[in-house]
Amino acid sequence: MSKIPKSSYITISKALIRKLYKLGCWGKGSLYEDNLKDDFPQKEKGNVLLVAESLCNQGILCKKPKKYGHKYYLNLEQREKIEAIRK
Repeated sequence: MSKIPKSSYITISKALIRKLYKLGCWGKGSLYEDNLKDDFPQKEKGNVLLVAESLCNQGILCKKPKKYGHKYYLNLEQREKIEAIRK
């Protein structure tokens, strides 16, 4: 696992949270791993899943296994924290 610079981590995490928030991914609506990486530049696409896993470990994102891979969504219990990060 590679080390991600802190500035890159912060920008990717904010972008992920904003993307999931905008799409309304609060459990019922969720995104596959491949769709998470769509709007990011090529050099950052490799780090997107690392940041998503880190956010899952913090409890901000949740992940559930599906037929075609894992789906990610925002944790409803962490709504205040998500609002603070989103701004």
